Amino acid sequence: MRSVASFLRAASGRLALGALLGLLLFAAETVWLLKAGVVGVDIPLDGPYAALAAAVRPLLPGVILRVASVYMVAGGLLALAATVLASAWTRRGGWVALALMVPHWGVLLGFWAWDRALARPALFDDLPAARPALAWLVDHGEPWQARAAAGAWVAVHLSVLAVRAVQALRRLVASGDPEARRAERVAGAVVAGVVVVLAVAVTVRRVAPSVRQPLVVLIGIDAFRPDRLGDSGHGVAPHVERFLQDATLFTRAYTPVAQTEPAWRSLLTARWPYRTGVRYPLTPDARLVLAPTFAQRFAEAGWNTVFATDCSRFHFEGPASGFATRWQPPRGAINFALEKLRYRALGLFADNPVGAAWVPEFIDNRALAGIHDPMGYARRLSDGLVAQAGEGPLLFAFHATAAHFPGDPVYPFYRRYVSASEPLERRLRMHFAPVAPGAKGAWNREGAEGLYDELLAQADAQVGTLLDALRASGRYDDALIVLMSDHGESFHADRPDLAGATSVHGARLGDEENRILLAVKLPGGRGAGPGQVDALARLVDVGPTLLELSGLSLLPESDGASLAPLLRGEARPLAPLYAETGYTHVSPEVFDPGHWPGAPRTFDAYRLRPDGVVEMGDEAGTAVLREKDTGAFDGQRWVVDRPQADGSVRRTCMGDCAGPDALALADWLDDVRERAPESASRRVAGHVDDRNDPRTPGNVRPPQRLLRVWPGQPQGAAHPQPRGG
Repeated sequence: MRSVASFLRAASGRLALGALLGLLLFAAETVWLLKAGVVGVDIPLDGPYAALAAAVRPLLPGVILRVASVYMVAGGLLALAATVLASAWTRRGGWVALALMVPHWGVLLGFWAWDRALARPALFDDLPAARPALAWLVDHGEPWQARAAAGAWVAVHLSVLAVRAVQALRRLVASGDPEARRAERVAGAVVAGVVVVLAVAVTVRRVAPSVRQPLVVLIGIDAFRPDRLGDSGHGVAPHVERFLQDATLFTRAYTPVAQTEPAWRSLLTARWPYRTGVRYPLTPDARLVLAPTFAQRFAEAGWNTVFATDCSRFHFEGPASGFATRWQPPRGAINFALEKLRYRALGLFADNPVGAAWVPEFIDNRALAGIHDPMGYARRLSDGLVAQAGEGPLLFAFHATAAHFPGDPVYPFYRRYVSASEPLERRLRMHFAPVAPGAKGAWNREGAEGLYDELLAQADAQVGTLLDALRASGRYDDALIVLMSDHGESFHADRPDLAGATSVHGARLGDEENRILLAVKLPGGRGAGPGQVDALARLVDVGPTLLELSGLSLLPESDGASLAPLLRGEARPLAPLYAETGYTHVSPEVFDPGHWPGAPRTFDAYRLRPDGVVEMGDEAGTAVLREKDTGAFDGQRWVVDRPQADGSVRRTCMGDCAGPDALALADWLDDVRERAPESASRRVAGHVDDRNDPRTPGNVRPPQRLLRVWPGQPQGAAHPQPRGG
C-alpha cells in the first residue's frame, strides 16, 4: 500500500508539472497573439472595428479559459507519458527524474507537431521561422515519417523498460518472495485480459436496427462546378462519381443566385430570392420574409430534422430554416474574432471528439485555418448521422464549405493540382485581392483553379466519409439522397486581363457561376431512375421533390416544382429560371462598363447588433438591391437586365436569341417582376420592416428606361417601365 501511495503521489506531481508546462505554452502563445494585434483583447480599436471589439470582449474570458484548460490537460497527459519514458534511463527520483522528464515532454510535443504540420500545414504557414521545414514537408513529407520516428523513439524506451522490468521480476521470483509470485500471476492475468478485450473489440459488430426508419439526406458541396465531373474533371471528385452510378444526374441544373446564404434560403422555401427577402450575404433578420420551408414540413410530420455545416460566417441557419437541430459554429462578431485567436496547439491537442465537444467553435469551425480538421469533422459528423438515423425518421442536411475561405487544403490534397513551383503561401491558403476596373491580381488562373480543385477534392472526401458511413451501417440503399451545390465559381475565363484575380461567384449570370451539381438517388439502390436528365432543373425544385417523394404536403405559393416526373423518365412542362446577382467583392462595372456601381465594398457596409450579429446596413442593402442584375434562363438563352449609371436598364440576350422563344422569355421575366411583392411590410421577431415600402421616404424610384441590346435587333429605348429589385 505504501508503494502504491508513493506512486500516486509521484504521478500527481508529474501531472501537475505537465499542466504547468501546458499553461506556460498557452501563455507564450497568448503573448504572441497580443503582439500580433488581436481584435478585442484589450487593444484600442477605432472606427467601424470599435463595435466589433466591444461585442467580442465580454465573450472572450470564457473562451480563453476553456482554451487554457485544454493546454493544461494535454500538458499533464504528455507529462505522464514523458515520465514513463524518462524512467527508462534512471531509477532515481527528484531533480534527476525531473531533468529527464521535461525534455521528453518537449520531444513528444515535437513529434506531435511534426505529424500535424504535415496533415494541416496551414497551422504553421504564417510562422517565418518554420517556413523552410514546412516547405520540405509540403513537397516531400509523408505521414509514416513522423509516426515511424516517434514509434522508434518510444519503442527504444519501452524496450529498455521491459528489459529492466523482466530482470527485476526474475530477481524477485528467484528470491522466493510470495509477493513476487503473486505479482507474476497478476501480470499474466492483466496481459490475458488485455488480449481478450482487444479480441472482443475487433470481432464484435454493432447490430443494425431491425426497423428501418425513413431517411432523407441532403448534401451540398459549396461552389462545386459540374464541369469537374467526368473525364474533364481530372479525378477531383471520385466519391461523387461513385455516387452518380446509383443516382440520376441533372445535367442542366441552375441556382437563382450564386451565393450561399440567399441560395439556401431559396432552396429551403422553394421561392425566388426576391420573395425570400434574403438576397445577399449577412442579410438582416428584419428583411427575412417568413415562409414555410421543406424542413418545417418534415418536422411537422414527426421527422427529426438536422442541419450541419462547418462554416457559419456567411451562412447561418436559424429557427426560420425549419431545422429543429442545427450543428454550426457561432454566428457574428465572435466568429470573426476567433480567426485571430490562432492558438496553434489547439490544432495538436483538441482535433478529436473530446476537443470538438469542449471547444467546438475552434475545432469544428472551417474559418480557422489549420486548427480545423476537415476529415476528423467528417468522421464525427458521420457518427452523428448514423446515430440520428437509428432514432426515427430523419431529414439530415450538410453544407460542406471546403472551397471557401480560408481555403486551406489538408494532406494529401495540397500537392495534387497546384504546381510545386508556386510560392508556399499560394499553395496552402486562399489569398484575397480586390478586383477593380483595370486591376489584375498577382497570381495565375492555372494556380487559382488548381487550389480550387484541391479544395473540391477535400470536400469530396468529406462527402465520401458520410456516404461510406451510410453504407457501413446498411442505410445507404434505403435512403433518399440528394447531392448538390449551391453555386459555381468564376475564374474570369473570358477576361485575360483578370487572369490572376481572385475568383468570384454571384457577380455575373451565366453557366460558370449559376450552373450547379444536382443528383438524386431514390430509395432502393441502383437503377431506381434514369441515369441522366438533360431537362432544365432549378435549385428551388429540390424541396418540392423531397416532399413529394416522402409523401408530405407541398409548400404553398412555391416557385419550384417537383422533379419526380423527370426521375420517373417522364416529361414536365418547361419551367424557366429566374436569377439575380448577389453582392461580391467585385464591382459590377468591372464586367459591364457603365453599370451602376453604388454599393459600398468596405466594412462600413455592415453594422453590429447588440447581440454581436454582423449584418448588412440599411443603406448598403438598398444599394445592393439597386445594383443587381436580374435575368431569366430557359435552357437555351439568358435574358439579363443590367442597371446603368445613367438610370437606364440595359437588356441583353445571350445564346439562341432569334425567334419567338427569346421574346417569350423576356415577357416571362417582365411578368415575374410585376408579381414581385416588394412593397409588403414584414414583421419578423417583433420588428416591422418597411424599407421596401414605396411609401417610405427614399425608396421611391422614377421609372427606368429599358434599353434592349439584342443580337440582330436595333438598339433603342423602350417605353419607361418599373424595374423590380
